[in-house]
Amino acid sequence: MKWSILEHPRKNQEVELLHTSSGGGTIHSYPLSGGKRTMIRFLSCYEGACEFFEDMEEATSYLHTVETSG
Repeated sequence: MKWSILEHPRKNQEVELLHTSSGGGTIHSYPLSGGKRTMIRFLSCYEGACEFFEDMEEATSYLHTVETSG
């Protein structure tokens, strides 16, 4: 499993809404601090169920899957 690790691009990182689907699902970037580095994860949510992913592509794929399976 490969982790995306980024140097701090800005001092005060926050959760950021990146995408809202037509079905009401959302994808947020979610910085997780660990020492001198911050790992960026993507939180994909639909109808109260959320999962973390390592990249935007995985988060988008998950959101599409849960929206179309319901």
